[in-house]
Amino acid sequence: MNSIFDSTPTSFLILADCTDSEYQAFVQRFQELEKANYKKERMPNKHCINNTWIIKPAAENQGRGIEVFNNDLLGITKFLAIKSPNTYWVIQKYIERPLLYKGRKFDIRMWAVMNWKGEFHYYKHGYIRTSSDTYSLNSKLSHVHLTNNCLQKHGDKYGIHEQGNTLDFSIVELFVKEKYESFSFEEHVIPRIKDLMIDTFLSVKNDLNPSKRPNCFELLGFDFMIDEDLRTWLIEVNTNPYLGVPNKFIEGLLPKMLNDLLKLNLDPYIESINTMPTEGKS
Repeated sequence: MNSIFDSTPTSFLILADCTDSEYQAFVQRFQELEKANYKKERMPNKHCINNTWIIKPAAENQGRGIEVFNNDLLGITKFLAIKSPNTYWVIQKYIERPLLYKGRKFDIRMWAVMNWKGEFHYYKHGYIRTSSDTYSLNSKLSHVHLTNNCLQKHGDKYGIHEQGNTLDFSIVELFVKEKYESFSFEEHVIPRIKDLMIDTFLSVKNDLNPSKRPNCFELLGFDFMIDEDLRTWLIEVNTNPYLGVPNKFIEGLLPKMLNDLLKLNLDPYIESINTMPTEGKS
């Protein structure tokens, strides 16, 4: 039977006071992996050997408040103990063997928009976000594990390898082709990304816009990772995606995306107003 965790790392949404059943379920899974019991995990065993987990605040973005813990249940408990007990946190299994670009971690940012009509559109041009530091699972440096631009730009190595720590798909594709000759973003990654984005939208479609407000829309930022076996994983979806301009590549890409977004969602509304009959006009 297919499971959400075939495409997304095992995740638990818990309260910071660690008293809910979801936290107990996490502890049970943590202890199973600690004993090398991987049978409940949907991801390959190679991603579970170090029992590494990432913790994220459920209501934040841009890398704020995120920590990585390597087989450290006590550290996780202490970390949560100082947080407000009424806050929610995501504990997610860390992908321990990611595909690397020149020894560094990277992820994929894709945009999509959903509107009040229940329509969902993805923007076909995404970009790569890179880490500034060489990947090491044992490193405690956030800049090694997290590729968020808002976090990376505060590091000493920001921009040393790539301007704005951002790349076009084609550059990473050429690098990966040195090892996997047939690798293609267009053929092997993008179709999977599209499927995961559609599945995500359909899973929450009926819960969106409960007040049935007309003419509203929301821009989303989807984050994906590729592991060393070229498997694509959905990591998270952001409702307030970063729209900064760290380099010339994004400077050219971002305005086009925003223009298309407004054409889809604002232009029809303006046209409908302009074509409304004027009262008293014969």
